[in-house]
This record gives sequence, C-alpha cells and structure tokens, in this order.
Amino acid sequence: MTQFLHMSDELTLQAYCDGELDAAAMAEFERRLATDADLRRRRDQIIALRGRLRDLSDETEPRDLATRIKSSVATPPSRTARWPVRAMAACLLVGLLAGSAATLFVDGNQARDQVASVIVGNHIRGLLAPQSFDVASSDRHTVKPWFAARVPESPKVADLASEGFTLAGGRVDVVGRIPVATIVYKHAAHVVSVTALPKDEAVTADTTIAGYHMRSWREGSFTYVAVSDLPEADLAAFEQAFLTAAKQL
Repeated sequence: MTQFLHMSDELTLQAYCDGELDAAAMAEFERRLATDADLRRRRDQIIALRGRLRDLSDETEPRDLATRIKSSVATPPSRTARWPVRAMAACLLVGLLAGSAATLFVDGNQARDQVASVIVGNHIRGLLAPQSFDVASSDRHTVKPWFAARVPESPKVADLASEGFTLAGGRVDVVGRIPVATIVYKHAAHVVSVTALPKDEAVTADTTIAGYHMRSWREGSFTYVAVSDLPEADLAAFEQAFLTAAKQL
C-alpha cells in the first residue's frame, strides 16, 4: 500500500524543490529520499509540473506579431482568426492547473482511505495481540496521564461505563509516521478502538473496512476515529455517548 505524505513532509518537500533547505536539512532529506519511494514519486510530480509551467511562461511571441497587429487594426477581425500564442498558452496553463487540482483531489481521497486502512489495521493488530492496550486501566485518571508522557497532546478519555462501554486501557499507534493515542473500550465481547488524530488530519468517515465499522468525529483539538465490529447502530450510540461525556471534561 502506498504511504500518503503527511503535511509536514509535503511542506519539507516543497522547500527542498525550491532550494530553501539549509545544507544539513537538505542532506537529511536526501537520505530519506533515497529510501522512500513515495517521497521520490511526489518529488518527480512537482518537478514535472513546474517544468511544464516554466515552458509555458517562456513561450515567446511569433516574429511577425507586430505586422499582424497592424494588419488587424487596418482590417476588421475575422471570425476565423487564430488565437494569439499567449492566449493559447494561458488556456493550456488553466488546463494544467485544473488537472493538478484534480490530481490533488484524487490524492486527497486516497490519503483519507489510506489513513482509514491504517487505523483499521492497528485495531486488528490490537485484537491479535495478547491484549489490545499497552496500559490496562478502567480509570481515566490513569490512562490520560499515561498518554501525556508519550504523545504531543493527550486526548480526552471519557468514562462510559454507565453507557455499557467499559474503559479497558490505552495504547500508542502510529499513523503517517506520527505516534497517536488510541483509547480502548470493551462492550460485552466486542472491542472499540478510539484513535485520536490531529484535528486537521484527513480520514474517511463512517465506512466499513474488512468487516470493521468506522465512525469519526471532531471534538476539541482532535479528530476521533472509532473502529469496532459492533453493529453500526451500536457504534453510532458509542459516538454519541463519547461526545456527551467529552463535553463535560
């Protein structure tokens, strides 16, 4: 599966292509390029697009442009007159930009799908492990500080026992090379993994992958993604219970 580029990698790559990195940063990034096929593929896309745009911007007027201008002033314009070269270049440029936007749209959809697949994969690995969490506790005051020592920002850890979802613990997963907190709940024989992504992270919402249902919602500075084999209606009820409890924390 192709790994999507995180926003920080995209910005660094743009700076690399612009020659704006210092020597140390450039050397480090080139070492990453040597081992990361996705970075190299994106670099090649950027360089190719810039080359096409530069070729258009360097297009020169035809040598007889002055003569043709005088002729057009002296005689009424013909309906079949050809477009000036720069007008055609402008149209081509618009087409290229539109194509680039479409590519970014497709890439964005692929990125969301890939994030969803990674999160479901983390959930499945948790189910296959001896236990689905790194820290085992039903006390939110234990789980939240445990996250605080391991991820940049600790998410809200809601106590949902009264709603039938018992806090089992938490673990640290990796999504797009970033360590993220995953809260683990149990409901009868089912496990619910809730991964807390940065709020602006793209993710496919309310979908099913490999038989596991997924729901996502934004609250505070996170996008929470819940994955489980629970029936969709029960997972929707979990989402609502989490949102209600989180607003009170």
